[in-house]
Amino acid sequence: MTNYDKQYQDEINLFGAPYAEFEAFVREHAPQSGTALDLGCGQGRDALMLAKHGYTVTGVDGSRVGIDQMLAAAQSQNLAVTGIVADFYTYPLADTYDAIVLDSILHFGKADKSKELALLNAVAQQLNPNGYLFLFVHKSAQKERVLKTWRTSLSDTLSIVHEAYVDYVYKESVSGFQSKFQYYMLVLQQTSQERA
Repeated sequence: MTNYDKQYQDEINLFGAPYAEFEAFVREHAPQSGTALDLGCGQGRDALMLAKHGYTVTGVDGSRVGIDQMLAAAQSQNLAVTGIVADFYTYPLADTYDAIVLDSILHFGKADKSKELALLNAVAQQLNPNGYLFLFVHKSAQKERVLKTWRTSLSDTLSIVHEAYVDYVYKESVSGFQSKFQYYMLVLQQTSQERA
């Protein structure tokens, strides 16, 4: 059982709805079809939203409970979502995608920074031409600097097309715990016609 399994059993919608800013960007700027990958998808809030906008989505997470809940929601809404229980750091990235999401899984602490940068490098290789990479990290000058430095290292194969701060309220209905904070939303687009 993963750390999140019990939380997901207790809270059917632990992290709430997708960020309004994320859904608005997808609705207004992204093509309403294609393939998407959501790494660390949890209960599927982002994967389900992308599927509602026409994407065929693969969600990867270490929590069997979260994946099962996402798949049940997708089936009840007739959405094209596949779920895979796996460590998203070691999941073999064989396919290419029109959209890839990393929502709240990057922290850039000393212990994980190199592993997280390697993951970013790997997912950047899996974007189709004009594909979008959606990144969400807690608002932090240090984390934002790491992301921008990493993007610059790619020789302009990914262009920044949108960045914003997103207000977020985390609530647990069982315990009553609540916390308000902001995320930094960075949307990058594959600009090279061939994957690097």
